[in-house]
Amino acid sequence: MANATAAAGEKRKPKAKSKSKSKNSGGIPLFRWLTRNWVWDGFILLCIIGNAAILGWDAHYGESGPYHAQIELWNTYFLFIFTGELVLEFLAQGPRKYFGNGWNVFDVIVVGLSYIAVSPAISALRTLRVVRVFRLVSAVPQMRRVVEALFGAMPGILASFAILSVVFYIAAVMGTTLFHTDPGFKDLGASLISLFALSQFDGWGDTLARLQGHNPYAWVFVIGFTIIAAFAVLNLFIGVIVEAVQAAPQEEIKEEIEEVQGDVEEIQVAQEDAAVVQQRVLEEIRALRAEVALLRGAQPPSS
Repeated sequence: MANATAAAGEKRKPKAKSKSKSKNSGGIPLFRWLTRNWVWDGFILLCIIGNAAILGWDAHYGESGPYHAQIELWNTYFLFIFTGELVLEFLAQGPRKYFGNGWNVFDVIVVGLSYIAVSPAISALRTLRVVRVFRLVSAVPQMRRVVEALFGAMPGILASFAILSVVFYIAAVMGTTLFHTDPGFKDLGASLISLFALSQFDGWGDTLARLQGHNPYAWVFVIGFTIIAAFAVLNLFIGVIVEAVQAAPQEEIKEEIEEVQGDVEEIQVAQEDAAVVQQRVLEEIRALRAEVALLRGAQPPSS
């Protein structure tokens, strides 16, 4: 009976262990507890903001600033803090889950660039220190959501960009053909630059007035291009991005629902395991009682 109970327990437990392992991915519980709280998140966020502030101060006043030496020292301290954060997060999540998250890889790249910027040999590399400010994006969930929405909208953005490129090319060919005597439309490259300025309403009235001197119907071309490029196609970018940003919270809710479902399944498996063990224990107790009753019945009565 004991062997049967152990075998039943062993058959049931791997399922729960596999689920737990897939969820925690080998992370250490102590470090998960350490890095999964608002105190830790707030401390890292303050460090990022503080590092950004002193980098701006140092860039403004330069090496002749009154606090340049202290700023260099604090830059080193912040770099050590961010490195320690990466190590703790790695230990908390485990290798598979840590490198499976793109934001963690982003943090590793940013901190790695900061180590390159420490070298005083090439002064241009020191500007890479400011890249650490990008960690605000990974540290603030709302910023992460916007960036993820932009990446999610990338297919739509590329499609809109392709349409806009076609519109610009057709308009550049037409403008070069119609207004080739104008300096702004003397060749295809100049036409593209002029059309880009028109789409941003940069010197729109001056360009229209200049072209009217060459062709009295130039206003048809300019207004038509402006309506198509500036009002129609460019607004496609805004529409695609807005749609992606609105869809981002729904994706986040789906992920949270999946996590809750995983927790519920773990609890369900644990309850099933407990029920199986309890049933086996009860069966063993009944069997032991039956054996004890048989032994008592077989024992000769004392005289």
